[in-house]
Amino acid sequence: MNAFPPRKLVADGIYSLVPHPIYFGFVLQCLGVSLYAGSAGGAFLTTPLVAVGAAALAAGHENIRLQERFGRLPSPALGSKRLLLPILKVLGLASLGQFLLRRVEVLANSWKSCRLGPVRIMNHFWFSGLAGGLGAFLVVLVSGREHVGTVSWMMLAGLVGAALVGQALVGKQGSLSRPFGYFGGVLGIIAAGWVLSFHTGGVLLVLTAFCLAGPWVQAIGRLRCIVQGCCHGMPAPRSRGIVVNNPHSRVLSLAGFGGIPIYPTQLYSILGNLFLGLLLVRLWRAQASMTLISGLYLTLAGAVRFFEEGYRGEPMTRVVAGLRLYQWFAVGMYAAGMVAMMFDAPPVPPVDFASLPAAFLAGGVFFLVCGLALSADFPESRARFSRLSG
Repeated sequence: MNAFPPRKLVADGIYSLVPHPIYFGFVLQCLGVSLYAGSAGGAFLTTPLVAVGAAALAAGHENIRLQERFGRLPSPALGSKRLLLPILKVLGLASLGQFLLRRVEVLANSWKSCRLGPVRIMNHFWFSGLAGGLGAFLVVLVSGREHVGTVSWMMLAGLVGAALVGQALVGKQGSLSRPFGYFGGVLGIIAAGWVLSFHTGGVLLVLTAFCLAGPWVQAIGRLRCIVQGCCHGMPAPRSRGIVVNNPHSRVLSLAGFGGIPIYPTQLYSILGNLFLGLLLVRLWRAQASMTLISGLYLTLAGAVRFFEEGYRGEPMTRVVAGLRLYQWFAVGMYAAGMVAMMFDAPPVPPVDFASLPAAFLAGGVFFLVCGLALSADFPESRARFSRLSG
């Protein structure tokens, strides 16, 4: 991000203690000002979010550029290599990481399909369906059965937005004519919520419920991405990457990375979203305000996405002013979350389990809708939106 990048790697002085002293000092300053002002929100909300934003910028962009420029990174006393790696080894998490990599690699080479006449249904149908079905189920459950119609319209708007924005940003790329974009789905849901707010009440609650469901939908949906090969990483060291050889995967058909270790970016997304999902469930159970829950989702999901995008390797993703296009979307998402948390809002209601039948019905419908939209295509057709894979 420096207009005048350094010509040599500095690893002595303050850089021998901390990897990013300006960010480190700014986070400490935020904490100090919060304590001086007696601000619990500053100490327990603003300071951690500033730290997360700085970490996402460093890990998702600056460290990558430093590695490209100098071939290595500093190893300061308070850096992750010195502090975290010994802890991970003691807890056995290093071996768990290798186990997860190998499981992801197996899943990434598992693409299969079956035919029903002109229709091809891919084996990631279950992941696509479960992501959409669980999302609709959770949103109706926590917002209430009286909002099932609003939820349904917003789910459909999210699918349409994901398809339209995916087409606008990626377009037709060889064997791919039906791309879907996460940010398009978010924009579609927000746009539908804005329109519906003129005709019905409770839209803010429904939007907050979508934020609660978002991490779980994204985590499960990333399993579909692993099988399909979308959102894949760039070349990586073998110890940190997965190898894909299935010819139907987009890793081969679009990027040409067959047999080359690549970063498991979908796994990064899954782990980040699982943590975020648990945090938001805890806040919903504590009946936090709607804007706190929705703002935290936007902010933390934006940080996770910024980091993940730094290691993405899809050739159709454009680079704008030094950042991948979706990293700019993630920055906007992070900022929108900060703005949302500045506003007061009522607390979320407790879960009413009388909404379970309506939630199961909505979940079943959107299991089929999302499964067919994201995992079924017409391989012989050359029409727009007809093909999902090679």
